[in-house]
Amino acid sequence: MSDENPTEQEFSREDEKKFEKNGFRQYGVYSAIVFQMLATMGLAFWGGKKINDYFGIESNLLTVGIGFLGMGLAFYNLLHQLKNVQNDDEKKSGSSKN
Repeated sequence: MSDENPTEQEFSREDEKKFEKNGFRQYGVYSAIVFQMLATMGLAFWGGKKINDYFGIESNLLTVGIGFLGMGLAFYNLLHQLKNVQNDDEKKSGSSKN
């Protein structure tokens, strides 16, 4: 069983540093944030359009309003996630200096 799921003790410090500095890992983190933003904004505009059609409003006021609300939520989420990534990097670089 331990071969399938290695514990933290089975990874060496060198392995951890290689994993943290891996370019594909960093690319994955940032691309996931972008796809979350796109999904949030897309769902907001799609939902706004559906609600607009449901209530039979001829102007696209609900579509635009809910879409902008989704954009605001997406940017809030972006800033929150970037802050978390930055804090994680600072913690890792601070712990490696000690």
